Amino acid sequence: MDFDWLALSALCVVAALQLWFWIRSKRSNAGAVALINRFPNAVMKVESDGTISYANAAASRLLGYDEQELIGLGVEMLVPEQQRHHHKHWREMFIQSANARAMGQLNALAARHKSGRSIPVRIELTTLFHENSSRRSVLAVLYPAIENEEMLAQVQRDAGVGTWEWDMEKDRLSWSNSVYEMFGLDPQRFSASYEAYLQVVHPDDRARVDHAISTSHASSSPYEIEYRIVRQGEIRHLLERNYLHLDQHGEIKYMWGSVIDITEKRLAEAQLQLADAVFKHCAEGILVFDHQQKLLRTNTALLEMAGYDSDAVTAMSAGELFLDPQDKSPLSLRDLMRSAPLSDDEWRGELTLQHHTGDTIPVLASVSTIGEPQGERCEYILVCTDIREIKRQQEQLRHMAMHDSLTGLPNRRLLAEHLNQAIAASKRTGNRLAVVYIDLDGFKQINDHFGHEAGDELLCLLASKLKNLVRECDVLARIGGDEFAFLLSNCGDDEMLSDILARITQEGATRYRDLSVTLSLGAACYPDHSENGSELLMLADQLMYRSKHNGKSQFMIAGQR
Repeated sequence: MDFDWLALSALCVVAALQLWFWIRSKRSNAGAVALINRFPNAVMKVESDGTISYANAAASRLLGYDEQELIGLGVEMLVPEQQRHHHKHWREMFIQSANARAMGQLNALAARHKSGRSIPVRIELTTLFHENSSRRSVLAVLYPAIENEEMLAQVQRDAGVGTWEWDMEKDRLSWSNSVYEMFGLDPQRFSASYEAYLQVVHPDDRARVDHAISTSHASSSPYEIEYRIVRQGEIRHLLERNYLHLDQHGEIKYMWGSVIDITEKRLAEAQLQLADAVFKHCAEGILVFDHQQKLLRTNTALLEMAGYDSDAVTAMSAGELFLDPQDKSPLSLRDLMRSAPLSDDEWRGELTLQHHTGDTIPVLASVSTIGEPQGERCEYILVCTDIREIKRQQEQLRHMAMHDSLTGLPNRRLLAEHLNQAIAASKRTGNRLAVVYIDLDGFKQINDHFGHEAGDELLCLLASKLKNLVRECDVLARIGGDEFAFLLSNCGDDEMLSDILARITQEGATRYRDLSVTLSLGAACYPDHSENGSELLMLADQLMYRSKHNGKSQFMIAGQR
């Protein structure tokens, strides 16, 4: 690459020198002047005092000056300001050396454009000797640093940044390739002028952009503005900044600046705003804990649910806010996530939230992590819903499913549950358990004489009366129709049980509207007669029917005659 550049540079310099000397010897030859003006690289002649005495059209295009503006201009004006203080010394030393020199082969130099921006270039310098004079001049050929331009273009593409320049006198816009790509325009087809530029700005933003640029021009102050464009039907967001170049009279002839595509940034900000709005206004409680399980952030729903204010929960731990519903121990989020299924990265289940009053609130929760659960950057996201109302409704449904709708007593299903629990307790304690079946004698007469409403009223009265005849630890259930059942825990031996059943038979009998209603009872005991709950109920039922058959208003215990 360096060899090619050197060879090309040498050929260009030789050609330029030949053309120059030919022009000097044939000043009247207008064709020679036209030829060097068509030379593709910038060619300038600089006199020993630093004044430019000749510049071709390529130099005008490269540096932003008209050709006549360059003639008579000090060459130091084309050098970046930070390098000017020693340029004169270098120029004079070069003229004295009478050599040719290639500059910028390893690191590109910079020429100063009329607008003030820097242009990466390579420079070939050759000393010119004048006939019959000791005066010397310098021939300078400038080549744009192609590698640097390509590198700059690539950096601009990667960073989503483009650069532009506007010659306001000629209304000529110069855009980098990145700007064309941002606008979705073809450099070969787009006429780059200010009006053409405004036409590609979103119609709703066009007046605002024009106002910002006009104000910048009038006040000589730079602007920064965000606006939209429509690129192939897609709205893109751009951020543009400008810089001003004032001439010696303080007038603005050039603007230049940068454009950044901030569409992805705006989309990300919109998503963050949406996520923040969801976080704040979500009906579920949301909590974010750090890797030490200290609270980082929560939302209004959680504060209202638990009765805290935002200051009170600052840096509280998960264990201070939540309990494990199984053993009521302080919650460990790390242990909770370890118990989650291996195929899932989220734990779901029921937790207990501690209200600031000390009460507890059942919540349905999900816990997930951001980062490695064991890492120092791990964060826990806990989302929870107050399920007190759901629990209450479940209890209501369970009560309705397990209780008699008329009397409110346990029904057959709940009696079976109580019986299994009572058998289990008797196994542990060794106490005897009695299952007593009860049927009302004469109940049909009540229904026949007074109707079913009277029968229902009597059932409610008897339920209340029977419940008062046994201990609080005993269970009374309505099996159906006019049948009831007792579970008498620790009922004692047959003699003690007989006393209990006799009292129930005697005190449970009642009169209702001049009709007598008595009780027939049958009893079977665990573990004497069976260790199976269903068998005990069946045996007690059979004994109750035998009591009824033997004359009613009496009881029978299994194993007795």
